[in-house]
Amino acid sequence: MVKKILSFLFVAVVLSMLVVPVAAESNIGDNLQYHNTVSANSSASVSNSGLLTVSNRYQGLPGTTTRGEIKTYIEKKILGLFWIRVNIDQPNNEWHDVVYDYLYAGNHTFQLTSTGTYRITVVYTIYGSGGSPDTITCVLNKKY
Repeated sequence: MVKKILSFLFVAVVLSMLVVPVAAESNIGDNLQYHNTVSANSSASVSNSGLLTVSNRYQGLPGTTTRGEIKTYIEKKILGLFWIRVNIDQPNNEWHDVVYDYLYAGNHTFQLTSTGTYRITVVYTIYGSGGSPDTITCVLNKKY
């Protein structure tokens, strides 16, 4: 029985090492070229009482950018190995913003119910006449 548990833990550790977060405070790299986007970035903060605020912003190109879709979700690290999506009482446990403008700035807040390490993932998909949609992913880590 102990061998089975140790084998499982070893496999879990090896698999968890294959999943690597993309970035901390994140925005478009200087040398990346996009078709419809000038910039996209996200930031997050946690108050002493556990109120998480996620701020998302993008700037497209006037006359080119037609729509932006932003999906934001929160995960909590469990047992130091696994990321579990937090229930935020939204469909798919994610905020989904659709913006028909070349500029966007918005916030989402959520009251965290327990301390721990959290990962916020924001996926921007920016559409326009400049070419195929730009997909930009920002990953932020916060502790509470």
